[in-house]
Amino acid sequence: MLMRWRPVLIVDDSASMCAIMKKILLSLDFVDVQTRHTAIEAINEIKRRDYGFIICDVEMQPIDGIQFVRMMRRDKFLRDVPVILTSSSPASVLDIFKQGAPFLANGFILKPFKASDLKIKLAEVLEGAYQIKELLPDHLSRLNGFEIV
Repeated sequence: MLMRWRPVLIVDDSASMCAIMKKILLSLDFVDVQTRHTAIEAINEIKRRDYGFIICDVEMQPIDGIQFVRMMRRDKFLRDVPVILTSSSPASVLDIFKQGAPFLANGFILKPFKASDLKIKLAEVLEGAYQIKELLPDHLSRLNGFEIV
């Protein structure tokens, strides 16, 4: 293996959503899944430690998920970390796309979602972010090509 897989960070102000997403990721053989409940906590965490990707809720206060991703993309050390945004509000999703600014996240998934929905989104995002398939760890290469069970 050419690359050692890094931890995953979930950022959501809902403890129950963090627990659900963490359980799904652990079932996909991710070993190190961390959670934070605010964007401020998450920024501090990702400056302290390298992460393979981040799943972040849009509706958080005082810094929302969009602002969080913008902050990451401005930082030369964080700008390439893949981010999947989540939201339970279809209206928020429409607002994000109506803003006209470049969409800075690597993917988006509407809550509530099933484990299979998250698997598909992970496959899309990780396949795009890590173009060289051989660099993916074995447990992630199963996701490439949308091999969903």
